[in-house]
Amino acid sequence: MHERTAVDSFPLTAREAELAIATNLPPIDHHGEIVEHIGPDCIRIRLLFKSEYVGSEPWQDGSGRVFSGPMMMGFADTAMYCCVMAAMGRGVIPAMANLNITFLRPARAADLIAEARIVRRGARLHYLECWLRSEAASEACAHVTSTYRVARRADRS
Repeated sequence: MHERTAVDSFPLTAREAELAIATNLPPIDHHGEIVEHIGPDCIRIRLLFKSEYVGSEPWQDGSGRVFSGPMMMGFADTAMYCCVMAAMGRGVIPAMANLNITFLRPARAADLIAEARIVRRGARLHYLECWLRSEAASEACAHVTSTYRVARRADRS
């Protein structure tokens, strides 16, 4: 699903944002993410479930396998990177300076949804937050905050 909102002035479409993930990030950082929605300074991205994204051990209460923490952190980083790109266009280079994640509950073995937004834009630093949730649960499984340094690309004319 490649949805655009009613406002048609965002620098990138959902498809262009997906392309930015696939072209700008190394292969280890993209996994066929689907950009479902782009809004003013916000984005929603889906990571389709694959069994290799979850640990081999069942969760401590025996309720099943869950996403690995590093996979969740990487997905949140990708979502926040893409959020900056979608909001500002291809003329910027977002580089993460800081990431903090609070794991709230296990991310069950289902599609993972990231909802990221730019909280504050500074001259060089942008502050973002991202909520992660498993499609198998209604409540968030992680809250992530980050700071990105955003540089302008040099003209290549």
